[in-house]
Amino acid sequence: MKSKILLLAGMFALATSVQADEVVKAVPDNTLGQAVGGWSAFLIGGAVGGPVGAVIGGIAGAWSGGHIQQATDNSENGYLVQAENGSRQYIRSPNQAFTVGDQVKITGIRIIADENQSMAKASPE
Repeated sequence: MKSKILLLAGMFALATSVQADEVVKAVPDNTLGQAVGGWSAFLIGGAVGGPVGAVIGGIAGAWSGGHIQQATDNSENGYLVQAENGSRQYIRSPNQAFTVGDQVKITGIRIIADENQSMAKASPE
């Protein structure tokens, strides 16, 4: 009886369906333009208008910096990823490109390609 239970447990461990997080939507990421625009306008606004100028300059610079980065087609990669539990999360991925439907794994603040997906693509059945 114990050997049957161990055999059954081993089969379940090997036969579990592999689920991974999935890329749902590609979203342009303009965080770099917002940061550079906001910081530089914050400094200039502070020098010209004091504390109020710094706040207004920072907000205006962040807004315009993001729009300039997008208008010059320099946006980086960002993705809306649906996790295994159904929750959705926005993730930046400046160094890797994915397409909608790709299976990925969330590691900290980045996503990486799921090894199981790449193995399934490599060996057609």
